[in-house]
Amino acid sequence: MEEARKKLRICMVLVVAVAIIVGLIYYFHDVRGKDYATEGTLVQRYEVQTVCRR
Repeated sequence: MEEARKKLRICMVLVVAVAIIVGLIYYFHDVRGKDYATEGTLVQRYEVQTVCRR
C-alpha cells in the first residue's frame, strides 16, 4: 500500500512538472513575443490615430 502511494505521488509530481514546463514553453514561444493578443480574446484593442494640423 505504501509503495503504491509513493508511485502515485511520483506520477503526480511528474505530471505537474510537465504541465508547468509546457506552459512556460508556450508562453515564451507564442504569447510573449506579441504586443497584444487578437485571437481567443473577448476584448479587442483599438488604436486611435491623431492628426496634427499646422
